[in-house]
Amino acid sequence: MSTLRDFAGCAAIVAMAWLLAGVAANGQTASPAVATRGMVIDTGMYTPFVENMDRSLAFYHDVFGMEVPPLPESGSRPYNNPNPRLFAMFDIPGAKERHQSARVRGIRTGVEPMEIQDVDHKTVVLRIQDPGNATLVLVVRDIDSIVARIKEAKLAIVTAGGKPVALADGGRAILVRDIDNRFIEIRQPASMPQTSSTGNIADIRVSVTVQDMDRTKQVYRDVLGFTVEGETAFAADASAQALTGLPHAEVRRSRVQARDSALWLEFVEFKGVDRTPLRMRIQDRGATRLQLRTQGIDDLVRAVKAAGLTVVSQGEVAVPIPPDFRGALVADPSNFFVSLFEPCDGCAPRTLPSSTR
Repeated sequence: MSTLRDFAGCAAIVAMAWLLAGVAANGQTASPAVATRGMVIDTGMYTPFVENMDRSLAFYHDVFGMEVPPLPESGSRPYNNPNPRLFAMFDIPGAKERHQSARVRGIRTGVEPMEIQDVDHKTVVLRIQDPGNATLVLVVRDIDSIVARIKEAKLAIVTAGGKPVALADGGRAILVRDIDNRFIEIRQPASMPQTSSTGNIADIRVSVTVQDMDRTKQVYRDVLGFTVEGETAFAADASAQALTGLPHAEVRRSRVQARDSALWLEFVEFKGVDRTPLRMRIQDRGATRLQLRTQGIDDLVRAVKAAGLTVVSQGEVAVPIPPDFRGALVADPSNFFVSLFEPCDGCAPRTLPSSTR
């Protein structure tokens, strides 16, 4: 059991090491870093915070065919050994946690359900139009086979009529709620993106509902260093209304991408419907975070604070996390969480001296 626990405890560390090495699933490497101001240069795992990690992993495996770590003979994946330095980044002292990844071969972004227990938390009721809501977007080659599995699993379908709608660009999409009552959009585009994936899931994206598109773009472009594109004006798009089940909604969109990342982070802002900004803590069921690889993390933390964002980590600084990383948890303008990560030289050995544990 201790071996399994050690393996589970290293899961995110392995993922971060893989990310920071810049090694993509197709064997290519990321562009070398160059000296510049603090900025985000790549993206890592997408983490939904859930009530039961085993249940969530089984969902991603059974419905979407993602690869997940096998269950041990006990029938439950173990909780990780206590990690006070990780908990300092999340500001959840005294917690216990476990996390594992669901992956698609050929796609760098994985889904990493994380379960946090033994700290105060709440379950947040999510609505697609509320700022801070995050939607996993699965770009697929065959949407009908996925819809059949969704119906077999008896998942709640949000889209009007319970079947995919035609999009303005010729694609089709459907919006559902997963086993944790979160939103997942299944999207079959008119033309497939270039990808190393050979299965039905061709790409993974993340869509975030934002409070103020202009403010969000300014932060991601001018503070975090993302490229912004695909900006639209508010429109009463009939396909978007049917997809979301919001017949009176108007939406505007944009998307951003970090320098070395293949992940598109999509932003959507709603108008003409009731909206309530989400106010969550990282341990709350309904919260999500995206890992962001940085360069110049201290400068970047100072910049996000100067821009009025909240640094959740203890001391409002980047804290050391074994083995030899520094990280800071930040809430973006819509309270979507991002974890800033950067390697460090000997700042966080895997094992602390006994006197400091």
